[in-house]
Amino acid sequence: MKKIKKKLKVTIPVIVLFIFFACKSDAYKDVVGVYEGELPCGDCIGIDNKMTLKVDKTFVLETIYRGKGNGKIFRKTGKYSVENEQLILNVKKSPFKYQIGDDYIELLDIDGNKIESELNYKLIKQE
Repeated sequence: MKKIKKKLKVTIPVIVLFIFFACKSDAYKDVVGVYEGELPCGDCIGIDNKMTLKVDKTFVLETIYRGKGNGKIFRKTGKYSVENEQLILNVKKSPFKYQIGDDYIELLDIDGNKIESELNYKLIKQE
């Protein structure tokens, strides 16, 4: 009986740690992929966005201003992090924040709050 108790004392913490670290690393796996969508624009038809989130916590954000800029692609790259179910793009001027959904990310305001609007602020996961 003592041997069983001793094995359980060692085995249970190991299992708990394994589950904890497996779940923690999945936070990044869930967000990795390509997201696309059209966001609203104040002085153009709309902004086509394609965001690629990589396993190494880097991103590529490509935007095209429809009806303005002759289809030029604007590209931002950098690192991202995930905190409290929010995706944070670390860019020079100020970080972009997105709420993470099951198959989408949704742009948030500068303070990390949902944008109250009838307009679409979601990018849908493609891959």
